[in-house]
Amino acid sequence: MYKPELSIASYGTEALPKPHTIYNVSIRLPLRSFSLKKRYSDFDELHKALISSEGIPPPIPLPPKSYLKSTVSNNEFAEERRRGLEEYIHAIQNNRDSRWRESPPWRQFLNLPSSTSNYESSTTSITSHLSSISNHTLTDPVLWLDAHREMKALLQDARSEISRRDQATSVADQHDASAAAKKILVKVSSLLDNLERGLTLQDRVTGTKILGDGEIRRRKDLLASGIKERNSLEALANSLSANKLQGSIKNSSEVTVTKEALAAAVGNIRGRSAGRVLGAPVSETDRTRQLDNSGVLQLQQDIMKSQDGDLEALLKAVGRQKQVGVEIGRELDEQNQLLDSLGVDVERVNDKIRVVKKRVKNIS
Repeated sequence: MYKPELSIASYGTEALPKPHTIYNVSIRLPLRSFSLKKRYSDFDELHKALISSEGIPPPIPLPPKSYLKSTVSNNEFAEERRRGLEEYIHAIQNNRDSRWRESPPWRQFLNLPSSTSNYESSTTSITSHLSSISNHTLTDPVLWLDAHREMKALLQDARSEISRRDQATSVADQHDASAAAKKILVKVSSLLDNLERGLTLQDRVTGTKILGDGEIRRRKDLLASGIKERNSLEALANSLSANKLQGSIKNSSEVTVTKEALAAAVGNIRGRSAGRVLGAPVSETDRTRQLDNSGVLQLQQDIMKSQDGDLEALLKAVGRQKQVGVEIGRELDEQNQLLDSLGVDVERVNDKIRVVKKRVKNIS
């Protein structure tokens, strides 16, 4: 499993609600990089949560509190604490024992998605996580995008289960695939509800919007697209399963009748040494007129074998088209991830530009 690269490269001071020091935690992932602003109190809460979650403290202790010095007015003390906090997160990230960095408090602190590989356990983890955390954590823009990617992956899983159900040859397999698809769609609905509630995206201190109006509109469009796709898959899961079952029963009855008819025809052929055995509904054709009973039966078997071959070729062609569609969908998902990452980077640059403008205005 890939481990993100962590660092605390800088620190700064914010005035509201009262002067305090914030530490910029940089996180580098395979597809994107981002940074988080954390106060010392956030690290203190993380340390307590890790002890409570795992039962033992992390590899090294957190830099101690000081009631005699302040990081706001003492740059040397602020730099010393920055180095101590960076050593603290590096000790957790690089330790052989992975219990702390795989715990929910750690991943929640860094706004990382679930670390499990199985989609079902991953879905359960992130869904319960999103439903239990506060509105502030849910409205973090990075976590919102992680949850949206998780929702898209679940929709793909549900689509695969519906396809597996349609290709199943037994009623039991159809039922299992349909139940799995519906179970995934329930989790998708939970994620969509959390995503919809998370569109407020306001800073917990100042109460101002974190994202611009254009980015919020884009995310609302993403949410609307997810809801539409969820509704479409739910309609397929609820309607086609019954039709498929009825079709299977009907086809079974037709096959039984056909076999009985063939058995009767064979019996008639064996019981008679000469003459033609053609049922009343069967009309004579140029192909059958010159054949005896065994020739007609052989012709019918050849036609059925040819039709089976054509059907197999058609199924292979459909399978290839499906694989092409899956590859296109995977490529689109990767492009969407890159666009999401670009959007976050653009917003971060805009935030920096606003800060610079404010500082220039203060200087002037």
